[in-house]
Amino acid sequence: EDEHDHDEEDDHDDHEDEDGHHDHDHGSEDPHVWLDPVRVAQAVESLAAVLVEQHGLDADRVSACVDAYLAELGQLHEDITDTLATVPAASRKLVTNHDAFGYFADRYDFEVIGTVIPSLSTLAEPSPASLEALAELIEETGVPAIFSEYLSHSRDIAAALADRLEGVSVVSLYSGALGEEGSGADTYLTMMRHNARTIAEALSG
Repeated sequence: EDEHDHDEEDDHDDHEDEDGHHDHDHGSEDPHVWLDPVRVAQAVESLAAVLVEQHGLDADRVSACVDAYLAELGQLHEDITDTLATVPAASRKLVTNHDAFGYFADRYDFEVIGTVIPSLSTLAEPSPASLEALAELIEETGVPAIFSEYLSHSRDIAAALADRLEGVSVVSLYSGALGEEGSGADTYLTMMRHNARTIAEALSG
């Protein structure tokens, strides 16, 4: 299992968009902090402390907006926890298309046991040996789903792998981009709830 550096974050703005796919090269550190709403709340608090000191901004209005959003994030965390409570401890194993869900797994007591692309970057390519090892791991653990981002070239690789395995399906999540308007995942809050419901439905069996 790959290690996640969850203590230090870099500025990761090198994003490529080719043929409608959102693929990302994040280097060696995990930037997917937004998949943990508790950490997002901490970031909002840190940002708010700076904003209220800025000349020309209404500090009272900033504080009110921050308080309202922190309340929404707190409710989001509770809702995700409740939604995922249906997943038994023995089933809290994730196989994903790339290594994006480390923060989410840490927060909600899941384990990322394997990835189609064993990298933080969706631009990497899996080797035949790594795919064979992942197929064996999925068969051994009985994991019923490979979770893949909606917009990623590795989704096709995940689908080909799932086709080889009995009872395994590819299930779509959002991680690197919001859904289109009307998708039910077009804001951060709805995206996270969508992901939680999708994971719970796939693993509650």
